[in-house]
Amino acid sequence: MANNISTLFSKSLDEMNISDKQKAVLQASLTLFSEKGFENTSTGDIASMAGVAEGTVYKQFKTKQELLQVVVDSIIDEVIPKVANEFIDEITKPEGPHFQEFLQNLIQNRMQFFINNLPQIRILIRESMTNEKVRLQIIHKFTHLHLEKLETIFKYYQQQGQLVDWNFIKILQYILGISGSYVAPLLFSVSNTFDVAAASQEATDFLLKGLCPSK
Repeated sequence: MANNISTLFSKSLDEMNISDKQKAVLQASLTLFSEKGFENTSTGDIASMAGVAEGTVYKQFKTKQELLQVVVDSIIDEVIPKVANEFIDEITKPEGPHFQEFLQNLIQNRMQFFINNLPQIRILIRESMTNEKVRLQIIHKFTHLHLEKLETIFKYYQQQGQLVDWNFIKILQYILGISGSYVAPLLFSVSNTFDVAAASQEATDFLLKGLCPSK
């Protein structure tokens, strides 16, 4: 099951020490920015969905850009770690399958996550391209994720002779790079046709040629 950014964002808001009106405004902002885009969303739209007066929005957040920044900050600081932890829990099993099956499950899981959360990911990508603060936040968060469980799995497959004895981060970069090359074009496409099963199988077949030890 691929994680849902909107659901995790809502859970994160519940954990914050802010008023119910602020939570409603932030949740509405993420929903509308995702559905309509930042430029096409007005504070009136946000107020209407949140069930508050438009003046309340301005009282809590001075500008629409400030609202966007709070939404983005919350996703980076609160949601991304939850996404990583849930993902690792999903693919971590006491006795894993063969590396080929594990790799395809991993790739398919992340591709499906990307597709399910495409509108929210577009927000992060857009902000990271135009806002250096956001870009540095994302880099810092990803470089400080706790991936020890995933590294342990990789070491298991290396010990089984199913995975090349390379550095964990290098292997992960190859997997994410190839997987990302399949889904990245969706950021700029309006097409809803993407065969996750076929794409993940193709990416797996390609990666196995480099990640499996030579016989």
